[in-house]
Formats: sequence, structure tokens, C-alpha cells
Amino acid sequence: MVNKFTSKRAVAGVLANALNLLDEAYPQHHQRTAYLAYRMALELGYEEKDRIEMIWDALLYNVGSVILPDGKNYTFQELSRAGLNIVGDVQMLQFVRRMFQAGQADSEGDPAYEILSKEARFAEIIDLSRRVSKLLHQNDAALNQVEDICETISNVAGKELHSWAVECFLRVSKTEYIWMDLLHQPEVVLQYIPDGMDLTIDETIGLSRFMSRVIDFRSSYTAAHSVGVAVSAVRLAEIMGMSEDECKMMLIAGYLHDIGKLKVPKAILEKGDKLTDEEFNIVKEYAYYTHLFLKDIPGFEQLGRWAALHHERLNGFGYPFGLRLGDIPMGAQILAVADIFSAVAEVRAYRQSMAKEGVMKTLAESIEKGALSGYIVELMLQNFDDIFGKRDEEVRKESARYTASLLDAE
Repeated sequence: MVNKFTSKRAVAGVLANALNLLDEAYPQHHQRTAYLAYRMALELGYEEKDRIEMIWDALLYNVGSVILPDGKNYTFQELSRAGLNIVGDVQMLQFVRRMFQAGQADSEGDPAYEILSKEARFAEIIDLSRRVSKLLHQNDAALNQVEDICETISNVAGKELHSWAVECFLRVSKTEYIWMDLLHQPEVVLQYIPDGMDLTIDETIGLSRFMSRVIDFRSSYTAAHSVGVAVSAVRLAEIMGMSEDECKMMLIAGYLHDIGKLKVPKAILEKGDKLTDEEFNIVKEYAYYTHLFLKDIPGFEQLGRWAALHHERLNGFGYPFGLRLGDIPMGAQILAVADIFSAVAEVRAYRQSMAKEGVMKTLAESIEKGALSGYIVELMLQNFDDIFGKRDEEVRKESARYTASLLDAE
């Protein structure tokens, strides 16, 4: 029997909360989209397995927005096209990939939903649900908004949305408490994902790599950063004698160490000049958000701390908690070294990538300052070519996927 590592329900909640940071003008947008889509799937008589797939589809529908320019209201077809390569090869999300493939088609005008694939019908339901979510405002009672929202959606029936989907929505809209759930507690939709430890560690690795793309593809400068950190940290962990499971946990921690960075505006990520104090304070908060996202996931008790504490420094001058040597776990110390190693080897808006000598010098200086573990840095320097080679191989693969995603989105 394969040992289970964590909970799909818990991971789905974290992914939704993280993705909500991409557009904070619409609170709990992904949960609201998923909640209404689930209710429509229930109305249409879908089986439980399909309804659960619908939840995941709806929670992840706009991952492609991370590679699209800010400030535009994208169609569902554009979002689906952009999201295709981000989901890519993640085995347990292939049903989402199929929905993206179906969602790219402009199927308006088809006479009846029966002739459409399941994935195309799901795409239509999610497109409608996301529109409703963005029409619903926090500053008024839910029931005061129903008539206007229903009229707005009805006006595009047979044009931008299939009539069958609009008719289903109008039937669902007659149940008052659904609107109250939608406004006040749409996260209840997660309760329909069975609870329990039902994800293996390898499945969790796949989901984490997918999430690293959502985190990093927002900027060409960071497109493969988390992959580089993860691979470098795992190789260090192997050299230090960590177990196979600990190395897999390190891989997950590396993929997710920057998840809180979704809170940081893209303009700051790509700024070519030195950050102001106010901007740097925004950046410093992201490690705290990583802590918030990961702290309550079952199975993540250890790796969540590794990820969240990768900006802590042994001399106490790190962030967000200002911890010192005795309070920083070894996994976090490994990630800290891998993070700097990868970051200085990358091109950034404010500088070129450093050659081997520059990387080694930067790491050596960190020992002098008492910031990083001298033991771990020395292992990094002694195995530099081996670690850099493994990192470079994975970074090239992820950079190629990023480029393909940009081309697909055009």
C-alpha cells in the first residue's frame, strides 16, 4: 500500500488562497467561482467524481493570467490557452488540462450542450461562474444583487454564453442561501472534496512543481527560480545524508518557498532600480505569507517551516521572524544557501547573472557576515559544478516551458 502524505482538500484550499492574491479586487474569487460551478454541476446531475473535478477546474481556471500582461479583462478562451503549458505534465491535473484544451474553442452558437464534450461544458459553466463572482460585491446584501446579476447574465445568453448554461444558472439562482454562501462563505465548497490523507508525496511533488510555475512565470527574471532552488537544495540534502523522504520534502519546500511572493506586485519584482524602503517592506512580507499558506497543511509541518524560514539568517538579521542559529531548522538553512546560489546565477532586472567566481564569492561573504551556515556553504562550493549542472538542466527545461507558454498565449 502506498503511504499517503497530505490532503487534497487542504492543498486545494492553499492553491485557491494563493491564486486570490493575483487579483485582490475580488475577495475569495476562486472559491466563489468553484462554489457556483459546483452548484450548477449538481443541478445538471453530474456524478460526485465529475463535481470534484469541476471544483479543481474552477479553482485553477485562470492560472494562465500569470503570463499575461496586467490590466486587461481576458476572455475564458485566452485564459485557457495561456494555462495549458503551466499545467503541462502534472499527472493528477490532466483533467484540468483537457478543460483548458476545450476552453480554447469558441463554441458559441452550438445548438445544445449535449453535443459538447464534458470538458467543454465544464469550461462553459466556469466561464459563467467567474463572471457572476466578479459581479458580486461585498458592500451590499447578497439578495439585493440577485436581480441585477441575473439580468446581466441573461443578456449574454446565446451570445457570450450558451443558453443552456444561463438557464441552469437561473434555476440555481432561485435558492436564496446559495447567494449568501457565495458572498459570505464560498470556501465551504472545499468540504465537497473528500477529507483525509489522500495525496502521496510524489503526487504532492507534481502539484508543487505546477504551483512553482504559477509563482515564477509572472516574470521572465524568475521563470525558473523555484525549480533551480529546489534542485540545488535537494542535491545539498543528498550530500548531507538526508533520507529519500526528506529529500522529497526538500523538493516540495523548494518549489513552494516563494508562494507568498504572489502578494508582491509584478512592478516590484521587475523593478530595475534599488527598492525603496516601502517596497522592500512589501517584499519582506512575502516570507510571512509563505508561512501562512503552508503552516496548516497536514504533512507539511516540517517542510513548511523550511520553506517559510529561508530568509532567516544565523546572525538574527533575516526576516520575517528574526530568528538566530539555534531556532532555524537545518532544512531552512539548506534552502537559504540554495536560494542565494540560484538567485545570483540568474539574470535580474537590476543586474546580469554572476559567473562561477562571483557566485562563490557571494556565498563566501555570507559566511563572513555570519548569515549562512559555513558548513553548508563549503559543501556547496566543494560540489559547485555538480550542483550547478543539475540545477542548469532543470532550469533549461522550465525556461523552455515558460517560453512555450508565452507563445501559446499569443
